[in-house]
Amino acid sequence: MKPSRMEAFSDGVFAVAITLLVFNLKVPDVSAGHLGTSLSSQWPSYVAYVISFLSIGVCWVNHHSILDRVAMVDRNLLFTNLGLLLGIVSIPFTTSLAATWFNQGSNARLAVGIYCANWVYVSCFFMLTIHHLMEHEHLSSNATGTTLRSLWRKGSIGIVAYLSATLCALFYPVVAFSICLILAAYYVFGVAEDARKTE
Repeated sequence: MKPSRMEAFSDGVFAVAITLLVFNLKVPDVSAGHLGTSLSSQWPSYVAYVISFLSIGVCWVNHHSILDRVAMVDRNLLFTNLGLLLGIVSIPFTTSLAATWFNQGSNARLAVGIYCANWVYVSCFFMLTIHHLMEHEHLSSNATGTTLRSLWRKGSIGIVAYLSATLCALFYPVVAFSICLILAAYYVFGVAEDARKTE
C-alpha cells in the first residue's frame, strides 16, 4: 500500500481529535457579575486544553516526519498506526476527565493519572512505529535513518517523562500536569529546531 493512503486517513483522525478538544471548554452558566470568577475557576480545563492541543499537534508533525520518508507500508505498520490512532482519539476524553475532576481530591489523582497514562500509550505506539521502520529498512526511502534515530531519542524521553507523570499523579496531580506541560513545550521547541536544521 502507498503511504499516502495511510497518511490521509491518519490526518483525518488527528484533525477530529484536535477539534474535539475545544468542546471540553464550557461557557459558565452564572448570574451577572460573576463571570470572571467562574471562568478563572475553570483553569484546569484551559491548561489541559493547551497541553493536549500542543501535544497532539507535535504528534501530527512527527507523524508526517516519519511518513514523508516511508516508501512502502506493510500490514504490521498499518496495525501499529491504528494502535497509535486509538490513543490519539482517546485524548479528548481523558483531557475532559482530568479537567473535570482536577479539584476533586482522590478522584483528581485517578483522573490525571489516566490522562498521563493515555500519553504513555501514545508514546509507546510511536516508538513501535519507529522501531518497525528501523527493523525493516526496505519500507523506508532515503535519508530516513537520521530522522528515525532523532525521533527515537525524543520518544524515549517522552515515555520516561509520561511514566513519571503517571506515577506522580497518584500523589501530586498538579505536578503531573506540570510535567505534561513542560514536555509539550519541549517537543514544540524540539520540532522547531529540527525544522531549522533541515532548511
